[in-house]
Amino acid sequence: MSWAVAAWATVVVAAVVWGTVAVADAGVALRAAPFAGRWSWHGGHGLVPAVLVGACVAAVGPRIASRVAWRRVPWLTGGAATVWAAALAAGDGWARLTEPLATRHEYEPFAARIDDLGTLLAGYTDGLAGFPVHVQGHPPGPVVLAWALDRVGLGGAGWLAAVALAGWGAAAAAVLVAARAVCGEPAARRAAPVLAVLPAAVWAGTSLDALFAGLGATGGALAIIAVTRSSMAAAAGAGVVLGVALLCSYGTAAVLVIPLAAAGTLGRAVPRQLARLGLWATAGLAATLAAAAGAGFGWVDGLLATREAYWAGIGGQRPGVYVTLAGNPGALALATGPAVAAGLGLALARLRVAWRAALLPGAALLAVLLADVSQMSRGEVERIWLPFVPWLALAAPGDRRLWLAAQVALAVLLQSFLVSPW
Repeated sequence: MSWAVAAWATVVVAAVVWGTVAVADAGVALRAAPFAGRWSWHGGHGLVPAVLVGACVAAVGPRIASRVAWRRVPWLTGGAATVWAAALAAGDGWARLTEPLATRHEYEPFAARIDDLGTLLAGYTDGLAGFPVHVQGHPPGPVVLAWALDRVGLGGAGWLAAVALAGWGAAAAAVLVAARAVCGEPAARRAAPVLAVLPAAVWAGTSLDALFAGLGATGGALAIIAVTRSSMAAAAGAGVVLGVALLCSYGTAAVLVIPLAAAGTLGRAVPRQLARLGLWATAGLAATLAAAAGAGFGWVDGLLATREAYWAGIGGQRPGVYVTLAGNPGALALATGPAVAAGLGLALARLRVAWRAALLPGAALLAVLLADVSQMSRGEVERIWLPFVPWLALAAPGDRRLWLAAQVALAVLLQSFLVSPW
């Protein structure tokens, strides 16, 4: 594991040093390179609840995860992950939970001005250039969600923050269910405490990308359950949920690699059954995207228009070599933490005798690589790549208290030093 942690540290140092020297003052909104935001100490007594939550998970998390009934483990893990993210975000005051979701760049203020949702969807792709920056970078799903919450009396950034936090908790719980189906209950229990205190929670509490992580993980877990249990209902449900995720974030296309890799590996002995499950999943996904197309939004057209807008804006200004080779990997390394790096190294060393333990995090690494080389994420991946983080964390040694303490310490340091727009 030592070489893996050394590699992790090297990636982090390269991203920070290279970014500070060559990128931070280049006017491309990466003043805290590899992160968006700026470096400035703002820690204080407001972080005491987060420190207490993290300390409790590090001290008793492995014991609880190994002893309680399995059906409670995903719920406890998801709940702890939600509380951890909320406590970190509230380190600067409770208002910090909602402020990032209420800026002029976000979905809710834009959705509050919409009178006719049908007109918006029908002209979504053509009108992209006039939308706020975060709306430009996504399908209409987040805007529809914010609009719907407004219409049922749950408007405002507070409710969206609650949805984001719930999504992060759902992501932690769902990947545990998937891990149990793929590599067994002991491995899933071992990963649970790490999922509860990931450094990525620094951004999960204040970004709707946490919801996208929850949708992707839930859809992926349903797909894996469909294969392991030969459930057509789970397959169809997976397709629908992943279709909704695709309508919230184009990046979900890379997340699909994870359940596809698992299904292809676990289902080789029953190809006919796997084919039927694939048809049901495809039907669910296609029906979801077709419903959006019927309302006026074509997913492929939206992706192409977004790519054009991205390259005409900040994407075309940021240094591709730095971001692809150092910035993005460094941001992901800090979001996952050294415990995940140590676990990935151990999984690689044991690949021949315990390949199932490496299947889901390995597939997540492949998905990250595809997302990185796609050039659709030049920076800001600390939030954009949240859907990959829980899958990668399945490799971590969550039964080791020192590793958990390291994760907690890193998260608190990031929250104290980084002033992030999310």
